[in-house]
Amino acid sequence: MARSSLHIAASLLMLSLFAHTPATHAQDGTLARIVVIQPKPGQAAAFEAGYQRHLEWHRENADPWRWYGWTFVLGHRLGQFMDGTFGHTSADLDGAIKPAEDRADNAVNVTPYADFVSHGVYERRASASRGDPLPDTSAMLVLETYEVAPGQEGAFEKALLQSTKLAGIARYTCYKLRIGGSRSEYLVMRAATSFGNAASLPPIEIPPGIVVRATSELLRYQPALSYEP
Repeated sequence: MARSSLHIAASLLMLSLFAHTPATHAQDGTLARIVVIQPKPGQAAAFEAGYQRHLEWHRENADPWRWYGWTFVLGHRLGQFMDGTFGHTSADLDGAIKPAEDRADNAVNVTPYADFVSHGVYERRASASRGDPLPDTSAMLVLETYEVAPGQEGAFEKALLQSTKLAGIARYTCYKLRIGGSRSEYLVMRAATSFGNAASLPPIEIPPGIVVRATSELLRYQPALSYEP
């Protein structure tokens, strides 16, 4: 019981930290908090219902920040949920609306039905991205995760720009993990309209020796599990 209580307390803290983010990319911030949540076995429907109730708490309290929610539909995290809040400045990360009440609502509606898998703060790398910033409310999100060899971060960003230019990829957004895991982790996001559209997107080719590990996943946007002020 003690271990379970500590896990729930840690989960509540994590959720309260990422809950308040700027509403749109029009803000100057480049920081994002991204959290991955695993519904407990047999509790997927209960988690979604509880998460919707928690979003209603934010609505009732006029939370000005926008939250995006997705479910993984392809890849090694199939069935998990990802919540992302974007457009932060560093000062924003210290802001929270009614944090004690937020934690209390989470204790009732979210954490009984799910476990928190990861939580990281990422920086949008505008110089290594193309087109309007992602994410948006596209039906699907292609998420590519790269673990870059230590000291190869600059080479990766340069290779990413060159590869996407050669492939004619006009829009993608690159994020670099700042805290919460591997210091050389990058995320690349691309919008997709369907499974077929995602499968037909040109691949991103990075020369050997730069990337230690790369994964590709597909996420479905969930309007009912997202919040817009």
